[in-house]
Amino acid sequence: MVRYPLTMTNKTIPALIRCLVLFACFFCNSTQAITEQHVIIVSSGNNSHHKSLVENILSNLKISNIKAETFYLEQTININTNSSLIISLGHEAAALIDQKKLPNPKLRVFTDTNPNIDPEHKSESHLSMTQPVCQQFALAQLLNPDWKLISVLLSTTNTPLIKNLASCAKRYKLKLNTIILKEYINIIDALNTSLPSSGVLLALPDPAIYNAKTIKSILLTTYRHRVPIIGFSENFVRAGALAAMHSSTEQLGRQISELIQKHYNNENINTHLYPEYFDVTTNKNVARSLGIQIPDRKILTKKLQEKYHE
Repeated sequence: MVRYPLTMTNKTIPALIRCLVLFACFFCNSTQAITEQHVIIVSSGNNSHHKSLVENILSNLKISNIKAETFYLEQTININTNSSLIISLGHEAAALIDQKKLPNPKLRVFTDTNPNIDPEHKSESHLSMTQPVCQQFALAQLLNPDWKLISVLLSTTNTPLIKNLASCAKRYKLKLNTIILKEYINIIDALNTSLPSSGVLLALPDPAIYNAKTIKSILLTTYRHRVPIIGFSENFVRAGALAAMHSSTEQLGRQISELIQKHYNNENINTHLYPEYFDVTTNKNVARSLGIQIPDRKILTKKLQEKYHE
């Protein structure tokens, strides 16, 4: 076997240097590609809820190499078009992003249960902060299988949402009573006319119906008719709703940060998403007052999480 000397000649040194330079350039480019993972978060509100959500997203991203820049609507927003992902929190932030006509991929986060998505944005990802309506019907069935008629109060006729509600009611063998507010004098008139035959009222997050001015009278009216409410937030349950499925800003922040990391890992992300992490809160005092026996909230949460992953 012929052995070659390990000493370098004048010819081999330049070749080696070229290889080292090429390797160094490759390493620098790779490092640069990693550090250029940059996400922009634009929030519609500067309130405590939005601030907490943003803080939780940033906290979860600290363990990664992903840099995040945050803006609120009242700030001057200079979005770098080189950013590879833009996240809008709320409708106002989404509208502002659309005005800038940026080519970047986007994740739109909404409070709506079933937002009307512009066909122009169907290829983008949308995350609803509230649970899909079918999960709400599943919760109603778990709370009391004897309920046969479920009422839903809507401010206007929303055909896609009504179709979705009807489909969910059919899936769980329940009858749907859709109450369109504009067909009545006011909310109380709508409830007094429609609730007597209902088993439960399903409240969807519509600020035109459920807000600081109306919530007390709605709760009192439903209580008079002995019709419980399934709400959409923990505060709603504290105020007097029977139960609600809800996600905290910590849970939403965790999911959004996971979606960001999936984006940079080139993993497929669904175009319409719902909260993967959630809890169920119940009001035992309301249940007792209405003579309703309901399962423990931990049991409800576990069963609904199983349905989510079916």
